[in-house]
Amino acid sequence: MNKIVTILCCLLMALSDGVARNYIVCVGIADYPGTKNDLHLSANDALTMQQLYQKNGQSTVRLFQNEQATVAAVTAAFEQLCTEATEDDAVIFYFSGHGVPGAFVCHDDFLKYDDVVSALGRSAAKKKIILADACFAGKARRSNRHATAETYAQTSVLFFLSSRTNETSIENRTMKNSLFTAYLERGLRGGADTDRNRIITAHELFKFVSEGVQQKSNQKQHPVMWGSFDNEMSLMTW
Repeated sequence: MNKIVTILCCLLMALSDGVARNYIVCVGIADYPGTKNDLHLSANDALTMQQLYQKNGQSTVRLFQNEQATVAAVTAAFEQLCTEATEDDAVIFYFSGHGVPGAFVCHDDFLKYDDVVSALGRSAAKKKIILADACFAGKARRSNRHATAETYAQTSVLFFLSSRTNETSIENRTMKNSLFTAYLERGLRGGADTDRNRIITAHELFKFVSEGVQQKSNQKQHPVMWGSFDNEMSLMTW
């Protein structure tokens, strides 16, 4: 009997080792230095995404909120996860907070889009995803004269951004999360699974989030998804 139990345990360990994992850094900053730049929901957005991926089970998640979210700390953690991920895994960078053309605004400085994309480019993972809930997030498409949409496309990164180039990302204080993250979380939990096969594809997620955000914002906010990826790429499996 003990031999059978040992064999079964070994088989289960072998199977679990072969399961694709999500490696994700979740960054959310509501409390910036001073008071004039503070937000309301961004730190909770990152916590919501952490909880979502932890519930999924096959995920390694690092969470950075408010003063924890320095450029050095976030970069080090993300580069480590990019290194740990294997070919079958997914590496994901999630950010909620202020954005400027070409960068995410961390607690102490700017984290350039180029640096995030470069880290992804060095990872062996096939699935590379950036999820950004930030004002003017669409400007990731043309962060500076050296990095364009064409150079980003070479890294096969899926960009799912909360708003167009000229739009802000809406916070509604009656909600638990920012508008984009609220629909992103609902979609990944199963709301976007239109064919009920327990797999959320890029196409399904974009349709669900885009329609929900546009309707809730009265057409003031339009999420965008772009990059070099397959529309049927799985973004979450339950």
